[in-house]
Amino acid sequence: MSQLTELLHRNREFAAAVDPARLAMSSREQLPERILVVLTCLDPRVEPAGFLGLRTGEAGVLRNAGGRVDDRVAEDIAYLAARFGLRIDVAVVHHTQCGTGMLSEPAFRHDFADRTGLSDRELAARAVTDPTETVRMDVAKLLGHPLLSADGLGSVSGHVLRLETGLVETVVNAADPARSAI
Repeated sequence: MSQLTELLHRNREFAAAVDPARLAMSSREQLPERILVVLTCLDPRVEPAGFLGLRTGEAGVLRNAGGRVDDRVAEDIAYLAARFGLRIDVAVVHHTQCGTGMLSEPAFRHDFADRTGLSDRELAARAVTDPTETVRMDVAKLLGHPLLSADGLGSVSGHVLRLETGLVETVVNAADPARSAI
């Protein structure tokens, strides 16, 4: 049995127990004024449903290598705000022992840049070797991103998941939607 076969079996269990109304698109009147989006790493050890106890419908989740803020992340958040007319609160969560730390190793980074055509400099900037520092940088990027208007972007906070303990540490408290300085 493949991994996907097992997951599809679990999906049948989910479908048998889920309230379809929770999965339906709601009218604007039924939506909350704000929604939470968690931005985190795609590392399978870093599962927001597990470490935050999220249930279906409680938050949107964006994942990429390192949980880093880039233009694609800003575009997704801007889309959600515009599509639903909501303020989007964002929790940026980086983690210890992140595999993107390998991008700080010149030999690996150069080889990867050669194979993908990505810039060596851009790859170096994606490395998460100190998640406390990178999460601060990414909160600042979101707060200053030109696509994210003050009326669409709600609070932005930064956190580090410590894989050694399973605890989430707040590094940047929820920043004011008016984009006060960090």
